[in-house]
Amino acid sequence: MRRRHSTDKMGRRFGATVAVLLLGALATGCSGGGDSSGDSAMDTAAGGAGESLESPRAAMKQSGANRAPVQTRAVIKTGQVAVTSEDLDPTRQEVDDLLRALGGNLDQERTSHDDEGRIERSTLVIRVPVAEFSAAMDALENLGKMETSSSKSRDVTTEVIDVNERVETIQNSLDRLQKFQSQSDSIDDLIRFEDQITERESELSSLEAQQDYLTDQTSFSTITLYLSTPENYVEPPDALDDAGFVAGLKGGWNALRDAVVVGLTVVGAVLPFAIALALVGVPLWLFVRAARRRNRLEPPTPQPAAPDAG
Repeated sequence: MRRRHSTDKMGRRFGATVAVLLLGALATGCSGGGDSSGDSAMDTAAGGAGESLESPRAAMKQSGANRAPVQTRAVIKTGQVAVTSEDLDPTRQEVDDLLRALGGNLDQERTSHDDEGRIERSTLVIRVPVAEFSAAMDALENLGKMETSSSKSRDVTTEVIDVNERVETIQNSLDRLQKFQSQSDSIDDLIRFEDQITERESELSSLEAQQDYLTDQTSFSTITLYLSTPENYVEPPDALDDAGFVAGLKGGWNALRDAVVVGLTVVGAVLPFAIALALVGVPLWLFVRAARRRNRLEPPTPQPAAPDAG
């Protein structure tokens, strides 16, 4: 009986020890799981904070990388057409009809009439959409007898991109300055921000004017139309031919011609004075020269000897 009681007692102690060990293991597991969960939460928060801190830069990089490239070229097109016709009144009406059909407009007009009120010469500056430039040139050339026709294109894609980028950059800078100014409590800071905002606004206004000009010029092309009767036809100025060897040669020749004209004008103004000076000055100079020569050739007059005092 005593051995059995001892055996039962040992069994109970073993069971209690096992229970304690199991409880310790569970507590350790729970503690480890809790730490792991806490670390995971900390990592998530840190990751979230890092992501929120890096998101503007990442967004900027992504927007820069995914920025849509310019799909079409920005081109400024200009043209010049000279046409003669016996009756310019219906021709002038055809120009108005053409502008309505193409969605263009009349920018400038200089028209002269004869004694009977008929048009004898007219210079029109018209604007048509760039997409209709070729059609407009063809139609204007067929208004009568085409005397001259020329056109040119200038690619301003890079200039358009540059101006647009600068406008966006200055606008963003201006927004930040205005935000800082609204949050500032210092008078000195308010004045400093106001000066910077004024400077940015002036620069932005200039760039936006350039942007509007480029938008207008690349959206609508400009064509100068010269209308005249055959007897009043005058060769139009070659305003489009402003580049290349021929233009340089023409400019150099004009400069040389102007220099020669100026030189001849100066000579013509000075020549009467030179002639008068020659008519008076040359004889006077010859007379003075001859007088000096005579004075050198004549012997000196002997002076009478003074009487002796003794």
